[in-house]
Amino acid sequence: MISFIVGLILSCTKPTSPITWDRCVQEIEEHPCDFTLHDQNGEEWNLYKHYGTPILVDFAAEWCYWCQIAGEDINKLKSSYNFIYVTILLESQTGMPADQQLAKKWAVEHQSTEPVLYGWTPEFGWEFEGLPAFYMISKDMVITQRMDGWNLMAIEYFIRNEQ
Repeated sequence: MISFIVGLILSCTKPTSPITWDRCVQEIEEHPCDFTLHDQNGEEWNLYKHYGTPILVDFAAEWCYWCQIAGEDINKLKSSYNFIYVTILLESQTGMPADQQLAKKWAVEHQSTEPVLYGWTPEFGWEFEGLPAFYMISKDMVITQRMDGWNLMAIEYFIRNEQ
């Protein structure tokens, strides 16, 4: 009887995950597939751990001029809106894969306190045709917008619609 009561109490207090879907795909109106990468400080950053807050995912490269401009502009939007901004740095000036040192350099140069991730591989399945590339993910972990290239007004519109 005691074990039954203890089991009942534990089952009532166990938190349930809001992640209940069986399917994930990187398309508009779908749940994105989860990923975990390291940031500029060497800490793990996991997409699904941020369920409940809108997320703007920015794919960038060190050699990409518009990526640099976008990063600086989006950091300025952080004071006006509630969203997570994460940059996934793909490669260096020479086309080498981004590493922690490059992620730190990017964060310092762009005065970003937001996560700058590295270690991305194509197997994650997120598609884009140019850089920078953005995915807007709602607080319910649904992709609501996708854009290749840079347009500050469009990005602010994406973010504002998720507030």
